[in-house]
Amino acid sequence: MCGISGICVLNGTPVQPKEISSQIETIVHRGPDEGAVYVSPHGQCGLGIRRLSIIDVAGGRQPLSNESDAVHLVYNGETYNYRSLRRELEQLGHRPKTHNDAEVVLHGYEAWGPAGVLPRLRGMAAFALWDDQQQQLFLARDRFGIKPLYYAEHQGRLYFASEIKAILSHPDFPRRVNVAALDTMLTLGFVPGPATMFEGIYRLPPAHFLIARNGAIQINRYWQIDYQANGHVSENEAAEQLLTLLEEAVRLRLMSEAPLGALLSGGLDSGTLVALIQAGLDCPDGAGDTPSTVLKAGHQLKTVSIGFEHPAYDEAPLARSLAQFIGTEHHSITFTARDFDDYPIVMRHLEEPQCAATAVPIYRLYQACRQAGLTVVLTGEGADELLGGYHWHKGDALLRPLLRLPGLLRRMLASAPGPMSTAARRVLVRGARDIPGRYRDWLEVGSQDDRPRVLSSEVRGHLSQNGSDPLLADWAEKLLGLQTTAPLHHMLWLETQTRMVDFINFEVDKMSMAHSIEARVPFLDHKLWEYCAGLPAHYKLKGRTAKYLLRLAAKDILPAATRQRRKKGLASPHADWLRSTTLPDWAEAALSPAAIKAAGLFSPTVVQDLHRAHQAGQPSLGPLLMGILSTQVWYECFMK
Repeated sequence: MCGISGICVLNGTPVQPKEISSQIETIVHRGPDEGAVYVSPHGQCGLGIRRLSIIDVAGGRQPLSNESDAVHLVYNGETYNYRSLRRELEQLGHRPKTHNDAEVVLHGYEAWGPAGVLPRLRGMAAFALWDDQQQQLFLARDRFGIKPLYYAEHQGRLYFASEIKAILSHPDFPRRVNVAALDTMLTLGFVPGPATMFEGIYRLPPAHFLIARNGAIQINRYWQIDYQANGHVSENEAAEQLLTLLEEAVRLRLMSEAPLGALLSGGLDSGTLVALIQAGLDCPDGAGDTPSTVLKAGHQLKTVSIGFEHPAYDEAPLARSLAQFIGTEHHSITFTARDFDDYPIVMRHLEEPQCAATAVPIYRLYQACRQAGLTVVLTGEGADELLGGYHWHKGDALLRPLLRLPGLLRRMLASAPGPMSTAARRVLVRGARDIPGRYRDWLEVGSQDDRPRVLSSEVRGHLSQNGSDPLLADWAEKLLGLQTTAPLHHMLWLETQTRMVDFINFEVDKMSMAHSIEARVPFLDHKLWEYCAGLPAHYKLKGRTAKYLLRLAAKDILPAATRQRRKKGLASPHADWLRSTTLPDWAEAALSPAAIKAAGLFSPTVVQDLHRAHQAGQPSLGPLLMGILSTQVWYECFMK
């Protein structure tokens, strides 16, 4: 795992080595083991790398080059099927110089071209390849956007990097707030790609590649999941195949020459992964082709979890109990209100504001992994998007029949007392019949009345002239190409393009790499997804049982209590923290009228009113206030 950066000349001035050196100095945390720079002979392209050594520690230095030194590569990620690809390429006459898993990408490009090599890769990656003969830059990102890649054009050059701060290392690069992205962030709680909070800086979308040649840029998609249900496979057959594919995904992700462990929350997803890892260690034949030098038969796997002093959020006892059942060496930390003091540091790594504060406990969790001596950590993200595990999946199925009712009746039902979430009441009142509209309603932060009020008059004026929420406009178009008609599959597909990439994977990458930890996600194996996409929706969400098929598949490896418990999920008690009479100095300063006026994004008076209302107990204001605080801290870090 690494951090990469670079500059490609479109019609500007040649690249100097010191420019690339300045870029990689900003991302040393992503690769503390070594750094290197390559600049092409005429300065048309420069590549930078900071390396975290995992595979071929001794010999896998980057940038990598082909036999003629005409093609150069910097690579952030892991290619789990590199051994089989290497054999195939050697039969075609290629002679790799190292045993690094990234080198198959370089020779695969030579053998099959950009569109041919990418579908062959199984893993996670963002990389940059410069072909000096073709004078061509090739950038690509993995299918699910596990690894980030940002790019921007400025003064006839294309800048790119694993983190935005590497692009901003250039002193003349403009720093401007993307106010449309701000508006969307305050709506959804995060900034959906390809935009960022920096005007002019973009994310390369997942499953896409970029070619820069002859002064022009072209971006193409190379893979897309679709849902075509096969009604002939039984539940038991599907569960068995799901477990087989997940076992394979886990086994492939055990390759490492660095210490490896796993996160364990006590829930179904991480519990299944940890049980499969430990089963592989206890049965050497099951992991016989895993190129790992740190995991041996009989090895006690290290697991890490985070608990909370706030009892409503704490799952630490469940994690400890499950670790004892599986037989791991378990490490646990406790999150307290004092840990919010890490937020300014967290923001420097996040680089974009959010309306949640889950990044803070995730930051502490990976810090604990590093303290436990780990470098590679397997984690359970992706299962909810794969198999319909979020509360809104079940809620949407329950509410859909009610959306046909007249508006007055829906409003009466939504206002009736009972165990219904704020989001469910919102969905019922609005009654959106289209999936994109309803998906947005489920995710929406706060109140439609509060959001416009809290923005400054300058921001509101800009949005009225240019239109608000342009980042959401193409959701409906994205769904048109899908063959499935199942509402759950439509929602799952939207999540793979939005929240999973730009919130879930985004946080995991930024917070793990902040501590030089490589996070691996077996549930985001594309072979597993392609199989599950062919299963009926009711195998995933069966009645009120979410992730039904995974619960069935895990019946012989997890205790019944773990398989049957409802999902809780990692959250942070930021709403309670924001009700404190006095916040830490950094937060008080960020929310002060003077700081808010200086940033020019929010109305100081409205922010103060909302903060007082929240402290007085008015519900549902926590996420919006966190978004404001997050934006103010972000502005202080990156715009001043």
